[in-house]
Amino acid sequence: MKPRKRGGVVDPRLNVYGVEGLKIADMSICPSNVAANTYSTALVIGEKAAVIIAEELGIKNVASNGVSAIGPARL
Repeated sequence: MKPRKRGGVVDPRLNVYGVEGLKIADMSICPSNVAANTYSTALVIGEKAAVIIAEELGIKNVASNGVSAIGPARL
């Protein structure tokens, strides 16, 4: 995510700058053109959004297995 002063719209927790209680989780949050498969990038954004929202709601162990919709996590 880009900082607000550089034209960014959301912070690292997907909160829209200047708006309380609104998150954005789509391809528009990418700071520049994506030089990869945009489908995979969109899935990762959605998965990260789900984890962030679950954490804020107090739901535990949402991403504990390390598997995503696009395959196992690579460390």
